[in-house]
Amino acid sequence: MTDTRYPHVFRPFTLGGVEIRNRIFLPAHTTNFARDFLPTPEHAAYLAERARGGAGLVIVEPLRVHRTSLGRSGGLSGSDREALPGLRAMVEAVRREGARIFVQITHAGRHGENAVDRLPAWGPSAVPWVAGGEMPHAMTRREMDAVRAAYVEAAQLAVEAGFEGMEVHLGHGHLLHQFLSPGANRRTDAWGGSLENRMRYPLEVLAAVIAAVGERVPVGVRLSVADLMPEGEGLSEEDQLRVAGAASAVPGVAFVNASVAAYQVPSIGHHVADMSAPPHPFLEQTLRLREVIGAMPLLTANRYARLEHAEAALARGLDMVGMNRAQMADPALLEKARAGREDDIRPCVANNFCLEQVALHRPITCMMNPRVGREASWPERPAPVADPRRVLVLGGGPAGLEAARLAALAGHDVTLWERSDTLGGQLVVAGTGAGRGDLHRMRDWLVRQVTHSGARIEMGRDADVESVVSHGADCVILATGPVAVAPSLKGARLRPVIAALSPEAGQAGDEGAIWDEAGGWATLTAAETLARAGARVSIISRPDGPLWAVTVYSRMTALERLAGLGVAMRPGMVPLEAEADGRLLCRNRHAPETLRLGPFSTIFHAGRGEGAFALQSALEDVGCDVRPVGDAAAPRSLLEAMHDAHRVARALHDRVARTLQAG
Repeated sequence: MTDTRYPHVFRPFTLGGVEIRNRIFLPAHTTNFARDFLPTPEHAAYLAERARGGAGLVIVEPLRVHRTSLGRSGGLSGSDREALPGLRAMVEAVRREGARIFVQITHAGRHGENAVDRLPAWGPSAVPWVAGGEMPHAMTRREMDAVRAAYVEAAQLAVEAGFEGMEVHLGHGHLLHQFLSPGANRRTDAWGGSLENRMRYPLEVLAAVIAAVGERVPVGVRLSVADLMPEGEGLSEEDQLRVAGAASAVPGVAFVNASVAAYQVPSIGHHVADMSAPPHPFLEQTLRLREVIGAMPLLTANRYARLEHAEAALARGLDMVGMNRAQMADPALLEKARAGREDDIRPCVANNFCLEQVALHRPITCMMNPRVGREASWPERPAPVADPRRVLVLGGGPAGLEAARLAALAGHDVTLWERSDTLGGQLVVAGTGAGRGDLHRMRDWLVRQVTHSGARIEMGRDADVESVVSHGADCVILATGPVAVAPSLKGARLRPVIAALSPEAGQAGDEGAIWDEAGGWATLTAAETLARAGARVSIISRPDGPLWAVTVYSRMTALERLAGLGVAMRPGMVPLEAEADGRLLCRNRHAPETLRLGPFSTIFHAGRGEGAFALQSALEDVGCDVRPVGDAAAPRSLLEAMHDAHRVARALHDRVARTLQAG
């Protein structure tokens, strides 16, 4: 049945002589699971679960080919033979589950911060990757030869480890892309100037790798079809077509894997397009590659969150589609679809918490699936407990729903109280905001799953100490959300920022201000929703940068969108009072001056609130075992809320509350 619905997805494919069971692959992505640049059991467990869930091909995260590209200790070295046992364990784990396994090889170039070795970043020219960034060392010809040899050595190590294919990275602003880019390559020798000269070194490296291993495994290229940079600072789409044509013409190239972006702001944010973007936003540019690569296998990845989107792209002429974040959220995506269980697929809502962990030098994880990186210790379905407890969950927001689901699946007797008439908490309203509809998919999945888990749900139930004690639970999971703190601003009637999402909040010609003390998605959603309705919006905040709590890659593209909508950013401002004419008197933190902004017809306030300290304390005082999760513990993000739910629900067998213990 599913094969009929997704005939292209489930059709086998042969890539460079390697037979693959379907057309979905897991693209290469940094996990930061390594220790001392060496593979760990976490790598094998993580990749094996995606293979077990049905992925046809797994492309392992990049092997860094040279010491100057190692950067963070969580990345993988492609030049250290001590990596061989761990790399072989990855290969064996994936192959055992029926998937095929390739690897990517790369050098990060000028954006490869060498935090461990304290080496300078290397690049084609002494041009920082971003204003204020590290000044790279311009590579000499001898150093270029050494890095080319390092690519060959990494490729040979990969073949020795058992990888069945590989891709050489010519995109995303990595070193070889830097040689291609007029913004990064200012050389005046034979490897700079014209596009033909700038292509010379990347093509030399590609040819050297193919000469070394191309007869044993297929070698492809990863490249960007659009740099998404201002003219003169990156390659145009026409330039990228010429690069793709030249790369695919190198004898022995087996495939082209295409996506977008250079490693610059906001370009790289489009590479990991979030929920505000439509499905496969760069499909048309990718399909243009057929003009220059002909029938060569063409792979792609960018915002493929659902199988129907992958099916549509494959029907247009692509050969394979990469689904990274979707398989992070649910590694059994393909298995569930084939079994007709699509309602059980945990959706990816593209909040980009996963990618932010990489930017923060932390191991990746997933807001929707906190098991990422813990596959070996946190099973998908918690093991049945020997001594079930009677558990009362207070609050039907995301943390409460997830905690109730997991506790019920483990065999506990679970009741959930929600005081409103709707489950989902802030997801219900937030999902109505501009570009935030995927939050309703998250809510719908959580509600379906908790309903089927065996937990009892009681709506319209407010909780106080007496009612909780009367219930007689062994354990109370406190998921009531934050306690609102009413702000005051002289002369102003402040409205909560969530009120900006009501239909009547923003209209053409309105002038609204958001006093932002939270810096998160609520402010972004409110500002974008108001601006798209025709209102003029200003965001006023004390910190020096706006939207500081929005995930970094999403913040890049969000600021770009807000600028296009005319939203005014006023960072470094402290509101003092609202005047009678609607103007807002503010103090500039960096100058001895006050400014009058506006006039504003409405002033919204975005605050974080506080944890549910009073209720937690009152319940503990009468002897309850209370375990706060999410904003009830402390107002934070959805990522922490969902992780709290797993940590607490999976430890309910522990009779002593350990609310701060790591999972």
